[in-house]
Amino acid sequence: MLVITVIIGVLCFNSIDSKQRNDSTFFQRLSMLMIYELENPGKKPQAIIKPYEDQYSIFALLTDAQGNIVYQSDSLFPTDINLLLEKFAEKSRAESTTALYRTSSTTQNGILTFSGVSNDNYWGISAVIIDKNGTKFHLRLLQQEKTAFELIKKQLPFYILIWLISLLSIAIISRFLLRYAMKPTEKILKSQKDFIASASHELKAPLAVILANNDKINGLSKELPDIQKATNVIDTELLNMTKLIKGMLFLASSDAGTRTIHKTMVNLDTLLITLYEAFEPVCSQKGFFLDADFIDNHFPELYTDRECVFQILSIFMDNAIIHSKTETSIKIKANLSRNSLTISIIDYGIGISEKDKPYIFDRFYCADKSHTDKFHFGLGLSIAKELAQSLSAEIGFTNTKNGGATFFLILPLKQH
Repeated sequence: MLVITVIIGVLCFNSIDSKQRNDSTFFQRLSMLMIYELENPGKKPQAIIKPYEDQYSIFALLTDAQGNIVYQSDSLFPTDINLLLEKFAEKSRAESTTALYRTSSTTQNGILTFSGVSNDNYWGISAVIIDKNGTKFHLRLLQQEKTAFELIKKQLPFYILIWLISLLSIAIISRFLLRYAMKPTEKILKSQKDFIASASHELKAPLAVILANNDKINGLSKELPDIQKATNVIDTELLNMTKLIKGMLFLASSDAGTRTIHKTMVNLDTLLITLYEAFEPVCSQKGFFLDADFIDNHFPELYTDRECVFQILSIFMDNAIIHSKTETSIKIKANLSRNSLTISIIDYGIGISEKDKPYIFDRFYCADKSHTDKFHFGLGLSIAKELAQSLSAEIGFTNTKNGGATFFLILPLKQH
């Protein structure tokens, strides 16, 4: 489009330049005709000059040999006519122009260009005329140059149309070429998504079998501490793998557009109490105090997917527990506004560094680059973001005062 724009710009410039030259030439020819008529007077000077003045917006000043005004046109120019005549006189003295038209009695000088005070430009021609009666006159003719817009305005819609057609054509061609070029990439990406979805699904079955058999071994090895310890490690790692596979399955179904949302009327008071009861024992075991800052409030029922909302809040709670410091508190807070309900999970832990904030909701992004935390794979917050989008909700985070992070979920009250 840059090339086309440059070409159209060049065409416009050439068209303006050509029209200006044509107008200048036409002004010179008009002046020659007027002078010819003044040389051969059959009418008064006013009757000769007036038609040129009215039809072609020419200003004329005709004086006799003594400098007395014989005829002067009315000026409609933006710049005062006396100032223009002074500028024209200065230009004439500064530049010696070749006589454009000369007879034994008359001399017409070439065209001069000068400017007014309002970004207006003018052409000027002067002549000394001696008519057939031997009367000598001085004639000065002025005409305002047309602006670039005035010269191009008739053709401007055509150029704009050409530009728009070019833009549309390039957009269509680019879209076609991009689709053609992206086909191999799309095919590879689809294959990768299909593989992840299939592999994740297929891994669920052997994991279930391993977990079941590990439970049997665990039950038979109560009196063998080393085996008991080994089976506990296996159990922990299998649970981590199960969590990872569930996350990958969710993202695969989200990418494929096969995930469905089941909305019902949800009692938010019950949901928040259930969340508190699910995580209070975990927080106590980890040495945290879980504060329920919603008990005294009553919230309306909301038409949404209960499991999705609970999963988002559980992800926020998991992150708060992981990143909180021992003997601090975690708070579940809910605020009702006119159009929405905001549920916040507030911790007073290590917080989020500035370099991590732009990427915190990206898939597989871990602030812990050393991967010492084997319980998180950088999927939780990205899953929360996708769940929120499917609910037409909003999630985000802010810094907690005195350190820590506050993750929030904003649910619109009207969703049906």
